[in-house]
Amino acid sequence: MSQRWSRVGIPVLIRKILKPSTATDNLMATTRRRAGKSKDIFEENGKTFFEFTDRTTAFDGAKENEFSRKGEVCCRLSTYWFEILEKEGIPTHFRAFVPPNIMEVEPLNILPIEVICRNFVAGSLLRRHERGESLPIEIEPRLGAQIPGGMVEFTTKFEAKDRPINEREILDNGWLTLDELDSIRDCTRLTNRIMSERLLKRGIILADFKIEFGRDKNAAEKILLADEVGTPDGCRFWDRDAYEQGVIESLDKDVYRYDKGDLSDVYLHIQRRICE
Repeated sequence: MSQRWSRVGIPVLIRKILKPSTATDNLMATTRRRAGKSKDIFEENGKTFFEFTDRTTAFDGAKENEFSRKGEVCCRLSTYWFEILEKEGIPTHFRAFVPPNIMEVEPLNILPIEVICRNFVAGSLLRRHERGESLPIEIEPRLGAQIPGGMVEFTTKFEAKDRPINEREILDNGWLTLDELDSIRDCTRLTNRIMSERLLKRGIILADFKIEFGRDKNAAEKILLADEVGTPDGCRFWDRDAYEQGVIESLDKDVYRYDKGDLSDVYLHIQRRICE
């Protein structure tokens, strides 16, 4: 995996580090600004950094724990995919990778929505059916059923509990214009195609994933792919051989959600399969 460094140089604080593990310690000691569910955000010399931590949550924070090297895996995988997506013409907030688990990013105003792309029936989509909600007629309401052509949905981001929202609500709230909404949808479908094709070559099915976008703080009309992408935290990865045998073998956070195995082992396994 290639590792791109900052276009204008890594801050002296990081550049002097001899051991990667000390990067986090130094940054945490001097620049902690805000903590999220699984990432912390730091500022140093006018630059913004994500620290991918080992924290793990599920079911809107009802379940939480820590797993060794989980943050490193997600940071390395995000770096891997951000570099690929930018080469394909998708603008992202990624600026540099600082081993083992820190990423320099462009500071953005994150949009109050999450975008979900679904290729197979799983997760909250299936739960909605089980609650009695109707699904599009072309979707078979069965775990693992393929969704013809895939589908893109939106949820809220900053509410106490994420909920599905339609395009009308997004437009009425002024979060996006119609052109911006179309652009984000197209970007999501392109991201899906790029990742799905590469993953299938490695025997991995991309069942679904979620991504976020943000506005450039200096140019509000510029919207970038943000946060993280292509990680087992934000994607459902299934083993293709097992799926073809009628078995769903999870290679993602569902291992933690449903107590299917050791999350650290699974995350390291999926990183090797994707990146090597």
